[in-house]
Amino acid sequence: MLITADMKMADLIHLDFQLLAVIQRIGIPLGFREKTIDEVCIENGVNTDFFLQLSNSFHDKEYFPKEKFLRFNPEWLVNFLRRTHQCYMEHKIPEIEEQIIQLENDLKGTKQSYELIKNFFTEYIRELGVHIELEEKKVFPYVMALSESIANKEISSDLNESFGDYNIDKYLEDHNDIEEKLFDLKNILIKYLPPPTDNCKYNSLLFEIFKLEKDLKDHSKLEEKVLIPRVRMMESELNNL
Repeated sequence: MLITADMKMADLIHLDFQLLAVIQRIGIPLGFREKTIDEVCIENGVNTDFFLQLSNSFHDKEYFPKEKFLRFNPEWLVNFLRRTHQCYMEHKIPEIEEQIIQLENDLKGTKQSYELIKNFFTEYIRELGVHIELEEKKVFPYVMALSESIANKEISSDLNESFGDYNIDKYLEDHNDIEEKLFDLKNILIKYLPPPTDNCKYNSLLFEIFKLEKDLKDHSKLEEKVLIPRVRMMESELNNL
């Protein structure tokens, strides 16, 4: 089912509750009443078509209008990705970490198993933090500086002084698949560790890891299929000025 501008925003959540993440990360608060998607987007200063393309892409994995995404203002995507990072580090990761801590008592008879899970996830948090820090401190400011230079039709002092000969291909050299390690953690939990006394708690942890892994795949898809080619287009445009 294609999500359209005349649908009520509340009905969108009933259609697919996972789109709450898109709504939150694009900067729209709850409390829609009977307003349509278009009305809510206009009220919150969000481009309706950009919201629709994001929502349809997250709702239907076969739907991915790359050409449309590449025509949108790159700052909209950067802001969306930044809020996604914030969600990971301030909410999703701490919630999973707390669930792992709560497993300690259930795995008392197998302390080695608990330490394995805890250490594995601690290392994952470190790697995710490095990945996010690179994007927040280097990639996203670079995209914004590029956008400013193109808008002004001249290379900004910020682009020259802060980034020199930096380009998006250098980011790719350091870019890694941050969701792969979560797949390994899932396998350890499913295949190799002895069952805990509270199986419901254990399954809940697995469920949250599955959700985070899926979210990270969607996040990486936007970076690889939209952000990186969009930045290449901007670099080429700036070189031609």
